[in-house]
Amino acid sequence: MPEIRGIKSLLKNPFVFGASIGILVVLFNISIASLAEGSLQKGYQVFLTNGIFVYLIPLAVGIQMGLFRYHRNLTTGNIAGSEKMGMAGSATSSLTMVACCLHHVSDLLPTVGFILAASSFLIRYKDAIITIGLLANMAGSAYILRAILKDRSIIAEAEKSAV
Repeated sequence: MPEIRGIKSLLKNPFVFGASIGILVVLFNISIASLAEGSLQKGYQVFLTNGIFVYLIPLAVGIQMGLFRYHRNLTTGNIAGSEKMGMAGSATSSLTMVACCLHHVSDLLPTVGFILAASSFLIRYKDAIITIGLLANMAGSAYILRAILKDRSIIAEAEKSAV
């Protein structure tokens, strides 16, 4: 049990938490691409063909989750709003990465018309979909940052009046 407590306390560090989530996003996206392509090597190559998004998506999610962890450490009261926003932004970014790789599923299932139509749409608008996901992630990060600043001022006022 001491190892689990050590991991839990380590994950309370916003930098470690954010970096861990960013790494998980990379692994998740490579896994999805690998499943769609049929091999890990091809999945990794597909993942890398997404250019700058390969770096921006995990970075954006990692920053947002680091901010979320910092805010959660800062407050002990009601954090439902920032928790929902953190999860929504991260889910949006992850889903956009899945969406950009989903068109490779059509290689496996060419007889399903819906998949073909969806893959055509995703291929055509992949960059726009990912950009929208990144913008949603940035909005979530801004929301959490605003909550952090607000809560820090409230805590400072409480500490000042307690003295």
